Amino acid sequence: MGNDDAAQRLVQLGNWDVKLSLLEGPGAAWDEIVSAWLPAENRLPPRAPDDFPSNGWRIVHTFHPEWAHEAVILGAPSEVEPDRWVLVQLSRDDNGWQFAAPFSSCGPVPIKEERRIGLRLDWAKATYSMAMGSMPEINVVLVNESLREWTPTEEDTSYVQGLVLNQHGEQIGNGWYATGSTPRLPSLQPGRETMLPVFRNNPELKNLPAGDYQIVAFLAALNLRTVIPAKLTIE
Repeated sequence: MGNDDAAQRLVQLGNWDVKLSLLEGPGAAWDEIVSAWLPAENRLPPRAPDDFPSNGWRIVHTFHPEWAHEAVILGAPSEVEPDRWVLVQLSRDDNGWQFAAPFSSCGPVPIKEERRIGLRLDWAKATYSMAMGSMPEINVVLVNESLREWTPTEEDTSYVQGLVLNQHGEQIGNGWYATGSTPRLPSLQPGRETMLPVFRNNPELKNLPAGDYQIVAFLAALNLRTVIPAKLTIE
């Protein structure tokens, strides 16, 4: 790998893909990096612990969400946990900068595209049926097609989201979901598989008329999707 490739290499840190090169170097003092954004009396995140890093801070990600003019993710190496980082999210609106989320702690892991190599997400069954107003039990199967063991990282939880489509492939409902707390995926030896439940929180599903529909699913932690939709019949 050349120097340019190494500089552009991405890792996942919390919910964000960041350049590995941004995690190198000493960083800056916390007060120095936030002094232009936050008043002196409000420079620590809510419920910040006593071992909150005072140094090593740098901007690891910026984005422009719908709910704010701008948001930044600040990160610093943990002073008590080796190979882990403390992340803080700040956002700016018409009233200035503020903390947008509690601080979090995580370790850098390969990005999703790299972690899902060799994995396939299939349906446990090709067709499902349900009575109007009910919620069917739907499962997918995660298969390790590679020749080596697949081992999950701390980010690889088992949450699978299902979405309902009409016969034209158009999504029904808004598709919003919350992963909540789900178990970590198991390790998979070559050729082995594990069955995972598909979560559905589309209120529209209970009100759909009888007919034929499609279902797609994706494993959120790896952004791994079923290759083809399953068929859903409402009777």
